[in-house]
Amino acid sequence: MSEVRRARADRGSKSGKRKSGRGAAKSASAPQHRASRWLAAQMRAVRYGTVNLLRLAGFAFVGLVIAALGLTLALGRFDDFQAYAYNAFDQRLADAGMAPRIVDLVGAEHVDAQTIAFAIDADPGRSLMAIDPHAARANVEALGWVETASVSRLWPDRVSVVVTEREPFALWQLDGAFRVIDRSGVVIEPAQAVDYADLPRVVGEGAAEHASAILSLVARQPEIAALTTHAVRVGERRWNLRLEAGGDILLPEDDPASALATIAALHEDRGVLHLDAAAFDIRTDGRLVIRAWPDRAEAARGEREA
Repeated sequence: MSEVRRARADRGSKSGKRKSGRGAAKSASAPQHRASRWLAAQMRAVRYGTVNLLRLAGFAFVGLVIAALGLTLALGRFDDFQAYAYNAFDQRLADAGMAPRIVDLVGAEHVDAQTIAFAIDADPGRSLMAIDPHAARANVEALGWVETASVSRLWPDRVSVVVTEREPFALWQLDGAFRVIDRSGVVIEPAQAVDYADLPRVVGEGAAEHASAILSLVARQPEIAALTTHAVRVGERRWNLRLEAGGDILLPEDDPASALATIAALHEDRGVLHLDAAAFDIRTDGRLVIRAWPDRAEAARGEREA
């Protein structure tokens, strides 16, 4: 019986030892757990504090910006502030290499790249953003030789300019000066007559705007065209055609095409334009009136009287 009890006592003793071991483990881990929870709490506090500090700083910055803008508006200097901010940003881009260093020019024969670069304000000291494609296109199209243009920014440092040039159509003479014009009458550039001797010539106020119409009519009558040196605008209403012999064909304001056809037929039939006359007046109802040179008529009259 005693052995049996001892055996029970021994088992109880071993069990007590195991229990005391787990208790010791629990008691050892408790401080570590409390320490980790304290550390986590401290980290959360720091994180929350940092977030709140950043929020406060952000609010303060926004408040300062709003206050600065309000003061700027109150002083009427907002445009200056905006210009300063834009120029600062523009300079940053230029310093980063985003500046117009290359201008690609296509379609130009009479306009050089330097003129185009000046027209679009391609300043290497400013950024590519400073070039407004719409304004640049308008400036390029304001050049006499350019009819149409397109301007594109090619980041980071190129500008593409494609132009269509005007075709010289006639030489316009006004007050002794000559100008090359296109078919629509737009002045391309001042010129010397000898440099454009192959172009037809129109003379007088308002002649440029109506040059295409009269020159087209003359071209339909090859024999008259061959005898004509230039067309003179009279009173900004009608035309005279100056002939190689020095005389003029006086055309009517209304229906000059029919008048030209009539005098062309008369010349083909009778060679009237070969007569030494000051004027071939066909302004009235298609009837041709030939007027002699005043001095020659006077001399002829004197001869008859003698």
